[in-house]
Amino acid sequence: MKILHTSDWHLGQSFMGKSRLEEHCLFIDWLANTVTEHDIEAVIIAGDIFDTSTPPSYARELYHECVLRLHALKCVLIVVAGNHDSVSVLNESKNLLATLDAYVVTQPAWQNGSEAIIELKDGSGNVSALVCAIPFLRARDMVRYEAGQSGTDKSLQLADQIQQYYQQQYDLAKSMHDEVPIIGTGHLTMVGGEKTESVRDIYVGSLESLSPSLLPAFDYLALGHIHKPMPVGGNSNWRYSGSPMPMSFDEANSPKSVCIYDTHLNSVERIAIPVFRKLIQMSGNRSDLLKQIEALEDTESLSVWLDITVNEDINLGPFQEKLAELCDGRSIDIVKVQRTRKAATLFDGDGETATLEDITPMEVFERLLTEKDVELSRASTLKSLFSQIINEHEDKA
Repeated sequence: MKILHTSDWHLGQSFMGKSRLEEHCLFIDWLANTVTEHDIEAVIIAGDIFDTSTPPSYARELYHECVLRLHALKCVLIVVAGNHDSVSVLNESKNLLATLDAYVVTQPAWQNGSEAIIELKDGSGNVSALVCAIPFLRARDMVRYEAGQSGTDKSLQLADQIQQYYQQQYDLAKSMHDEVPIIGTGHLTMVGGEKTESVRDIYVGSLESLSPSLLPAFDYLALGHIHKPMPVGGNSNWRYSGSPMPMSFDEANSPKSVCIYDTHLNSVERIAIPVFRKLIQMSGNRSDLLKQIEALEDTESLSVWLDITVNEDINLGPFQEKLAELCDGRSIDIVKVQRTRKAATLFDGDGETATLEDITPMEVFERLLTEKDVELSRASTLKSLFSQIINEHEDKA
């Protein structure tokens, strides 16, 4: 049996005010073709199917359309919730989707663990693999902290509970079918995972990452949350599949792929995903930038998106008008124009046109902590709390 592993679709993402709908549609078309071409019998989405807890209606429609297309191909779908996903939103259609061989797991099944273990059967009805479908494990579902606990104690307690839950599910799966491969899932940061600017830090209590040594010996571990494809723990069968498309400009040059796990061979193959839209970062002075854009090829089916950084302290308004004229009638969209931090000189007041667009909320907060001479350990705690506030605000936006 061949199982395709993917994650972090972020359906409904607003990319600097622009929709990713066209790219997601092309990806799902490609996915359906890949399932057919490689005889895939099951697809695992390891979290963050949606970008926010309140996905737009078109994102939900695309999600349900994907379920129908995979069902028509006789391909089982397993979806586990990620930190971006709303448990209630995914649960809305959970029971209905189960009738279409699409299984959704949003929370740990402490009491009835078998409900979160999915049997994958071959064409003859024989069990070929078991999937321990484990979602993003929220601290409130895992532990009850006591007043006065230190951050270290909370981290150790949470790590212990996560380890116990993974072991519980693995042992239960082994007791059900000891002779078939056991596949685990997860949506978390494993030690050694490399983040990008679009990956929101997960602060589960005060635990930021988990050691691979805490998990049982899954034959394959399908991970989500990190957008760059990579193995973890020195095990080529424990992998982050990565996101299907760049979710920020710093991911633009990172190849995107899905993983195909062959239960018979106990091996993994990575299949490259086409680039559906080019994301390009440019920097330089005004003259250089205008020349770069003029020479840019725009023959792609979807428009090119540009992130432009000007290395001069100028009024951006007139320059943006020139950029608009240069791109008029071409398949090029400029989604961001900014000055370099040095040119903007936001805090020393030398930049005549510096604005808050040149700095992030976290950097403003860090500047405040520095000005107030906050002690380092307290500053670290305050930054963690401020990061949670930013994430909550983004979820509500």
